[in-house]
Amino acid sequence: MFQYGADSLAAAPPTIYMPTNYNKEKEIAVSIAREAGKIIVEYFDIDQQVEIKEDKSPVTIADKKVNSLVIERLSEAFPDDGIVGEEESTSEYGMGRKWICDPIDGTAGYIWGTPTAFFSLALVVDGHPVLGVVYDAFLDKMYIGQEGQPSECNGKIIFVSSLTIFEGVVAVTGGVRNLLRSSYCKKLVDDKIKLACFSGAVIKACLLARGKFSGFIEPGVNLHDIAAIHTIVEGAGGKITSMNGGEITYLKPIKGCIISNGINHAELIEYCREG
Repeated sequence: MFQYGADSLAAAPPTIYMPTNYNKEKEIAVSIAREAGKIIVEYFDIDQQVEIKEDKSPVTIADKKVNSLVIERLSEAFPDDGIVGEEESTSEYGMGRKWICDPIDGTAGYIWGTPTAFFSLALVVDGHPVLGVVYDAFLDKMYIGQEGQPSECNGKIIFVSSLTIFEGVVAVTGGVRNLLRSSYCKKLVDDKIKLACFSGAVIKACLLARGKFSGFIEPGVNLHDIAAIHTIVEGAGGKITSMNGGEITYLKPIKGCIISNGINHAELIEYCREG
């Protein structure tokens, strides 16, 4: 911040930056989330028309329908904004206002018939997340995080736990290949830290924000997976960084993150460095 010194011609107060009001964006994002939730539930127990993408990950007709819905609704409401979706986009990562969407996070579990798939949508401004909306259509839980405000689930403020990773539970990647290739999970087990492993990064981050987990390590996660949970976790008192502890920005794609309630974040980073 610029400092006025003794040589200044006139004393001027420092500029105070107030958080921007994103009420309209939040209202529209929540409305889209509820529409998306209906599609997710509709295709849960019927033919999902599963395809395998070039990166070997699965995609369903529900993923595609939700992604198209997001682009349609946001393009109508905010025609100048860019939209970065997992399946379809109108823009790339970069400066400006970008909506980042994962239409169904936890597609593998969705295909298996386990209800751990969440819809997530974030607004990022110049690489900085300012709004996150996540919807659990199966339990009808709407998570909202906004910069500078406490996070909430169905209108109730949520908080991370006060347990250390040795007292609580640490969630880890649901990707078995990642587990087998890493040594950090073995070290966590050797140190008798309780682990949770199942499909879906967004659900695990939201449970952490509600105090269910003390930490979450996910080396294979992409930015579209974590954009919405970023503000939710921070607004609940938690911390999210890259795998090496660096700040996460949304200007270009990266992989991996560590999330915690803030108590043993440094320890989780060390476990991953050893892996």
